[in-house]
Formats: sequence, C-alpha cells, structure tokens
Amino acid sequence: MLSKAGCLHPFRASRIIALAELRYIEETNERLTNLIYVEGPGAFYVEGLKEPVEEDPCFKRRKPEKGHGCIEYLCSEPSIRENLRRYLDQAIMVASQLDDRALNEMVVKHPLYKKLFSRTIMSG
Repeated sequence: MLSKAGCLHPFRASRIIALAELRYIEETNERLTNLIYVEGPGAFYVEGLKEPVEEDPCFKRRKPEKGHGCIEYLCSEPSIRENLRRYLDQAIMVASQLDDRALNEMVVKHPLYKKLFSRTIMSG
C-alpha cells in the first residue's frame, strides 16, 4: 500500500486498510486480512502494525517538517494477492479524496464497522 500511496502517517494507513477490509466484508462477509483491530471511543488502531515498520529496512520513518511524520516504503512493490490489491487500490483512491477526519468518519460510521473487531469472521 505504501509503495502506491507514498509516504503515509500510520493513522491514515490504518484507515485505508480498514476501508479496504470493510469493502471486502460487504461483498464476501469474510475478512480480507488477519489484522487485529482494537476499538476505542470513536476510533481504533491496528495491533502489531508498528513492529514490521520498525523491523523491516524497506520502511523509512520521515520526521515531520510540518504537522505529522509519515512512513515510506523504499523497496520495490511487494507482490500481494490480486483480491487484496484490488480492494487496497480502491481504498487508496477513495482516501485520496478525503482528509483524515473524513476518512476516519467513513470507516467508523460504516454499517459493518463493528465486524472489524470480530474474530469470528473468516479471513479470505
């Protein structure tokens, strides 16, 4: 995702992943990933998203010049399942038209939002 979307703050990256996941759940009633979403009041985070970024040399944290820093993917684009790629590409396109607040709202107000926290939905 970062190889296509460019340098993203983890907040924004997690919303794009969640949006892709929600679209997949809409169509299949299954999870797209095995990520663990942790719910908070009006927001969420993705458990374990930080560790790969810190451990993989392909990821580079960029310090903020203004506002927030971001994470950039420096290696060649990884190969991912076609169905995952399609949903991520769609989510990236939608997110590119929204600011952080609107993107977060789109996810947390989605009718299937609570399914992100269910471990009973199968992963596709």
